[in-house]
Amino acid sequence: MPISKESIAEELRAEPRFAHVLEAITEADEPDEPVYVVGGAVRDALLGHPSYDLDLVVEGDVPAFAQRLAGRLGGRVQTHPAFGTAEVLYEGGEIDVATARTETYTEPAALPEVRAATLEEDLARRDFTINAIAASLCRNDFGRLVDPHHGRADLVARTIRILHGRSFEDDPTRIFRAIRYENRLGFRMDPDTERLARQGMAGVARLSNERVREEIVALLAEDGVAHTLDRLAEFAGTSADAALVERVDALREELDPGAPLWRLRLAAIVREHARAASIAGEAGDARPGNRGAFGAPGLVERLALRREDQRAVEEAVALAPQLVGATDPVEIARLAGRSPEAALLALAEHDAPELREWFTRLRNIRLDISGADLAELGLPESPRVGEVLEELRRRKLRGELDGRESELAAARELIGG
Repeated sequence: MPISKESIAEELRAEPRFAHVLEAITEADEPDEPVYVVGGAVRDALLGHPSYDLDLVVEGDVPAFAQRLAGRLGGRVQTHPAFGTAEVLYEGGEIDVATARTETYTEPAALPEVRAATLEEDLARRDFTINAIAASLCRNDFGRLVDPHHGRADLVARTIRILHGRSFEDDPTRIFRAIRYENRLGFRMDPDTERLARQGMAGVARLSNERVREEIVALLAEDGVAHTLDRLAEFAGTSADAALVERVDALREELDPGAPLWRLRLAAIVREHARAASIAGEAGDARPGNRGAFGAPGLVERLALRREDQRAVEEAVALAPQLVGATDPVEIARLAGRSPEAALLALAEHDAPELREWFTRLRNIRLDISGADLAELGLPESPRVGEVLEELRRRKLRGELDGRESELAAARELIGG
């Protein structure tokens, strides 16, 4: 990509999913209220990557523009006057529209106060130079690039650079985003940005649980994770076994435990720290536990996860040690049935054929007979029905029964006994 590139008109028009949307945006444009696409869509177009979002900035009346655009797309509008933003919802997608604005942080890590501004001021408030590039969507100069902070040069240099020295102090979540862009794009922070990111980690403690959760989940949902864990270890002084997490990744791809990638990775990280703490305790290491982003006690609580996600992570971490080295298929099925994620963690630690069999065979085992069949054999409805069915299932898990007839024969024996 040449640094001198002045327009991405061809790149924008080449994206078939956006063709009719861009046409509608241009038609909705007013000459004295120019419209620009900013951020990720421009960056990705310059890199030749597919883009999935259109974030627009209007130097003018956002609600009026959003209504015109929704009318042309057959959609509807949700406005947020306090922030000068709106969403245009249409069949096939959503477009975020914002007034060109600047931000003031009353204190570090606080949410910003905003006011209307020029496009140049809007770009100056953004996180990194590579995200501070805009492209005009106006009729007369469609695709023209606006790059006051030399983001194109940093794209060529594969560099993540903040726009001003207080950036991480104002918003420490930008540290996580910098790591995410490094991981996703294969870029690297420039030395000043990296130095300020290390210093800015202290500000993470001032962030709300919800904001930390959003950033950590986004980090752990990326395709690769080894670089992310390495960088967090550098900045936060933590340690996380990337090898264990990568084995979890591979096993998830192979065996599909039915859990989101980020949650499995988080469970692996928490499990690794629990195991390390246990080893340190056995060795009489009385030093305080690591209190970085991933090593802090109470990490799961700090992330304010949804109840379902918190329970899944905690149960996986608690049950995994019981599954490591387990050989009885009944016990494996009992524990893994409660938490397939625990089974995957245990398998990542110790790849045993008995545990692998739960994923490949045991978890799909079902009885071919039911309580109705037991009633026909003369067993009246009572707690005994459940006991007989459970014993039959144990025998089938151990390979002692094969098919309906063998199950009926075993049932007759149990009822008779």
